[in-house]
Amino acid sequence: MTRKWSLFTKMVTFLALLLLAIAGLYGYTVATSIDTMQRELETSRMNQLKFLADRLENDIDQLTLNAYNLLQDQSVRDYAILPAIEHLVDRNRLIMTITEKLKLQSTASAWTNTLTLYFPETGDMLSSDPNRALKPEYDFNQLVPDRWTFDLMTSEFILYVPDREQAGDVSVILSFPSENIRKLLASYEGQSRPYMYHPSGRFIFDYNTDSVTAIRMAGHIGKRKIDGTLSMVTEANGMSYLLSAMPTVLDDWMLIEYTPLERILQPIRKSTKLFAGATAVLLFLGVLFAFELYRNVQLPIRKLVSGLARFKEGDYGVRIGFVPAREFRLLTEGFNDMAKQVGDLIDKVLTEQLRAKEAEFKQLQSQINPHFLYNCLFFIKSKARVGDTESVEAMALSLGEYYRYMTRTDKDMVPLRSELDLIRNYVSILNLRKPRIDYVADIDEELMDLDIPRLLLQPLVENAVQHGIEPKTGRGTLRITGRRHTDGFVLAVEDDGVGMTDETLSRLRGELKGPKSEEGGYGVWNVKQRFVRKFGPGAVVEIDSKPGEGTTVTLRCDFRSQEGSPHDDSASGR
Repeated sequence: MTRKWSLFTKMVTFLALLLLAIAGLYGYTVATSIDTMQRELETSRMNQLKFLADRLENDIDQLTLNAYNLLQDQSVRDYAILPAIEHLVDRNRLIMTITEKLKLQSTASAWTNTLTLYFPETGDMLSSDPNRALKPEYDFNQLVPDRWTFDLMTSEFILYVPDREQAGDVSVILSFPSENIRKLLASYEGQSRPYMYHPSGRFIFDYNTDSVTAIRMAGHIGKRKIDGTLSMVTEANGMSYLLSAMPTVLDDWMLIEYTPLERILQPIRKSTKLFAGATAVLLFLGVLFAFELYRNVQLPIRKLVSGLARFKEGDYGVRIGFVPAREFRLLTEGFNDMAKQVGDLIDKVLTEQLRAKEAEFKQLQSQINPHFLYNCLFFIKSKARVGDTESVEAMALSLGEYYRYMTRTDKDMVPLRSELDLIRNYVSILNLRKPRIDYVADIDEELMDLDIPRLLLQPLVENAVQHGIEPKTGRGTLRITGRRHTDGFVLAVEDDGVGMTDETLSRLRGELKGPKSEEGGYGVWNVKQRFVRKFGPGAVVEIDSKPGEGTTVTLRCDFRSQEGSPHDDSASGR
């Protein structure tokens, strides 16, 4: 008894350690994935932010260049020394010429801007906007030459460019409204909304920015100035954000962008939580299963072994008492009945039952290909990483429908349409991974509700794909046809793949006629056995193939051949 429980403990411990190892490996993988994704996201955000800053710099440089070019314009230089040459030029014509040039320079940029010339010696002022006058209270002494100043009253950026190097005295005042920057920010196509920030507490947002969160993000930067770039993970509103910032060509103004990490990492975190929950459930179910296995299998088996030992010693009056499991209760009742007969009959019945269970297990095992499932899961992972949600959804839906049908054991017979749905999902999964199979189903409508053994056509389709179409270069066609006749029906699975040689075809036909060999596969042989068992001696499986042209497997049923022929095991084993 102690030794048995020790084995039980070892099984539970092994199962727990296995689950813990899987959980640890998965946790390490998730942590590595999150770290890598965060670094890639940081690089991507900074590159996009730099692109936006470069656009801002290019637009402002164009405006600045216009301002400095005006200082070199001869008409402007002439007006600066107008008192000395007024007898040589027409004052009004010169003013018109300069005004036209100001308008031309101002409209040459895509940004709304105003160019103004101020001549301190004469007190004159010329502007590209005739309706705009320089405010009388404007103090030039507070302007820093060649630096951008932000006017809170008008929400404008102003650049004061004095020129005292040449004869005459003239200054250029370039201004543009912050609306230009707002439009530039609105044109940003990233997942988050960038904005402008000044350490003094000024902001420029686009039309869709969450100003409350943006102000909180800027609070993490404070009044410090950034010489290069800044990237940091911070908290706000109970969420984690990736904060990126860099200086701009506008003095002391920074370009800031924040990206909620939860939204980016949510799929990974969700899968982690699901995996943790699933691991805990599996651990609990594993312990429960081990206990139930001991209670309902190991103990009844011990009773059976004890009874068989006594029966072997010649005690034919031995009887086995009550056992909790229904299956073993039926078995023990049968044992009690068979104890009245000879021991050889008992051994034969038990042996046949074990073989039947083994055949059923191998049949189910042969239909579920773990490599197929792994490839589909890797496909989903790859598409999810690049954001191809349509492919992920299509694969998940087809894969779910496929395995839900494959693992159903409550019905041995299903309508033909259900089997065709399975095949359609199977081909869809293959085409999602590598689109190269053209699938055609040409079935008479009156055959769609025909009951056939479950997974009758699926092994034939898999053989057609794996051995026919996949080795073929280029696309392949898989065709399933079904015709209803007066005396029966015909189903055919056809491919235009590489086909089989005469030697291979002869060997396969020979295997179908005899008992199952250990060297061959279970697919076509099991299809034939189940087809004949269902439809009797009128059921025939035929295989035709030619190298380079493809293979056709035909399931033919003639109901006339069943009349007067008993449907027994001997018929199904032909």
